[in-house]
Amino acid sequence: MKRQGLLSASGIILLGMIVLMTLHEWENPLEEDREAFLNAPLIIADDITAKAYDPETGQVQYDLKADHLEQYQRQALTELTAPDLRMENENGVWTIRSRRGEVRDNGDVIVFLDQVEAHSETNGVDLTTGELRYLNKANRVSAPGDLTLRHRDGSTRAGRMDADLTSGEMTLEQGVVSEFTGN
Repeated sequence: MKRQGLLSASGIILLGMIVLMTLHEWENPLEEDREAFLNAPLIIADDITAKAYDPETGQVQYDLKADHLEQYQRQALTELTAPDLRMENENGVWTIRSRRGEVRDNGDVIVFLDQVEAHSETNGVDLTTGELRYLNKANRVSAPGDLTLRHRDGSTRAGRMDADLTSGEMTLEQGVVSEFTGN
């Protein structure tokens, strides 16, 4: 009898240990993948359109479209595929396109990356560069690297650019070279 009770007690203890081990595994199924989970996109969307409005006038500041969007909460970053931005103000209409882009600082900074093309419908200027930053609140654009501007009179290359979209003032720096064509 004692032997049967000992076997029963051993069986119950063994069963209890198995249950505890199983519960422990079920308790934290994502613990090993916690970093991957925290770094995963919070939102994934295709064919998106986003508009920003001027809080004083209610007019559209910009209209942004993209083929694909992934928003990450942990990094406060939104990645875009094929972003296309349209801005219109008293100085005219600008469009900016690229292969990739990022939205930072709650939409205040939009960075266009990889084969960036900007076009001014008003004055016929085309800009190409590898990176272009649009600062929404300041209403400015900047290119921290090499760029080419094509205009009615020819073309201009520079190592960097900063432009105020409100005043229309543009500053070109680092090896600025202009070539003019005769009309």
